[in-house]
Amino acid sequence: MISTIPGLSLALLLITAAVCAVLALSIVVGRLYRTDQSRREATSRTRVRPLILNIFDGESEFDLRRRRDRRALIALSAEMAGQVRGEDRRALTSWLSTQRFDRKCLKQMRSPFALTRAQALSRFAPMAHLAPRAIERMLSDKNVGVRSLAAQIAGLSGASIMVPALLNSIGGAREIPARIISMAVLRTAPTSISDFGGTISGSNDRVRALAIDLAGQLNLVDARSAFEAGLESPSGEVRAASIRSIQRLGSPLSLPALERMSADNPHDQLSAQAVIQEILGG
Repeated sequence: MISTIPGLSLALLLITAAVCAVLALSIVVGRLYRTDQSRREATSRTRVRPLILNIFDGESEFDLRRRRDRRALIALSAEMAGQVRGEDRRALTSWLSTQRFDRKCLKQMRSPFALTRAQALSRFAPMAHLAPRAIERMLSDKNVGVRSLAAQIAGLSGASIMVPALLNSIGGAREIPARIISMAVLRTAPTSISDFGGTISGSNDRVRALAIDLAGQLNLVDARSAFEAGLESPSGEVRAASIRSIQRLGSPLSLPALERMSADNPHDQLSAQAVIQEILGG
């Protein structure tokens, strides 16, 4: 038995060498394949790039006999849609819809894999305003990175209908960092307090404080009553946000509410008095 050990060792060595050779060959073949695919894709993109101008002009039917060329035009249009605005973006997103690109993205956004959901979400970003409910659903995704990406896309979409969902997402088990939500809401640029839904007077003090703060940063005049109501909240966070927003608004109509607060809430008296003096011009 002992005499067979050298033979066994040699056999194992040969097997190991063969496996290593196969692995090395597979790596080389895989690299060559990816290089060839990249070259073909680049060629297709170059070939279909001029058609983007045709899409801008309203054309929707193209004689693309190669399936690779159609895929390249779809990918190029999706990328370009995120870089243009106005009529050009509408033309691209409309054409992408005719290619069922939006449906493919929405399907992939339900994938069990976070990376796939994030990639689909990114590709769908220029069309987010067409399906705000789908973006809202992603705000509660189980992956915090996907949730944060959804919030950023919601902001860039400019769809103020998503403001309540954005604000409410700073609470609960699957929350999104407040700084990301703040930036997203400011980017949607709501023009009325009605865009905030019930968040401006809700029972969640964290959500209410952020809503009041952001409404103040946006200088929403019709939010003045909500700011004044916030001065009477038992939450110090809500009261502080209300004082800041009243200060930003600078309306003399809020003086009575501030004066009542300085008498009823000694803890906030100095802040309220400072805002009163600022509004009075002192």
